[in-house]
Amino acid sequence: MTKNYIVKELINEMKERIPPGQNLANYLTDTLYMGKEAVYRRLRGEVAFTFDEVAVISHNLGISIDQIIGNHLSNRVTFDVNLLRSPNLYESYHEIVERYLRIFNSMKGDSVTEVYSATNTIPFTFYSAYEYLSKFRLCRWIYQNGKVKTPNSLSDMHVPDKIAASHKKLSEGLKKAGKTYFIWDGNVFSSFVKEIKYFAGLNLISTSDVMYLKNELQQLLIDLEHLSVKGEYSEGHELYIYLSNIDFEATYTYVANKDYQISLFRIYSINSMDSQSPQICEIQKSWIQSLRRHSTLISGSGEAQRITFIEKQRSIIETL
Repeated sequence: MTKNYIVKELINEMKERIPPGQNLANYLTDTLYMGKEAVYRRLRGEVAFTFDEVAVISHNLGISIDQIIGNHLSNRVTFDVNLLRSPNLYESYHEIVERYLRIFNSMKGDSVTEVYSATNTIPFTFYSAYEYLSKFRLCRWIYQNGKVKTPNSLSDMHVPDKIAASHKKLSEGLKKAGKTYFIWDGNVFSSFVKEIKYFAGLNLISTSDVMYLKNELQQLLIDLEHLSVKGEYSEGHELYIYLSNIDFEATYTYVANKDYQISLFRIYSINSMDSQSPQICEIQKSWIQSLRRHSTLISGSGEAQRITFIEKQRSIIETL
């Protein structure tokens, strides 16, 4: 009973997610590199999908195996911690960014997509298109892993073209959501500035790097102010920015559209632990929404609080 249920659920999920106009059997033939008869035997339940086959399907179509298996198992949820698969740190980093891109790409053309995020640091999607800020993020991640010697200057750090391109796509991807809700605690800029000072004190970044980072943070703050005044991205996509009166112990994110939902918890600096479990997603969404009760909206309203916040962040950046 359980086996048939899982196969049926897997097939239903695949049918919903394959590209429009494609036949499922043809899609699996091309994706799994196997004959059509072998595919049909799996679809009829005569032969079981192998673990590797399910992994490929899950990766390509964004299907949560946790959701399929866990729907009929009470009080059990599996999280994906997205462990590094490549021994090359740059390749691993690119895999992580590309995974985030796949999540945001699911939003394209879907006006009902919503993003909720409660964060205690500046969201990377806000500054991923900035050259030195994104370099600094990559630099400190490499340093934490301790496998590659971090350059003494970000100016000398070569970022592979595909990573730089992914950074820009990530910045644009967030703006595709119909509605985006950010709840920030009061330390989002100060924690970032503190890290810059720490790395400069270790001589892992140069004095000129600090000036470049300072300039980009100032420009980021200007961009943030413009966005918060408008209360939207371009094309009318709504943006709500809240300032929390309490600090967060972690960063929580929830993304959902009409066909897909996922909850993410930031871990290991740039990675995430995530789940597509409906139960977890509902808890995550409710938790983030509850934090708004302790927060003040500064986008599109709350002008006095917004001005105070911007001026405070500007003074923090000036300490660099």
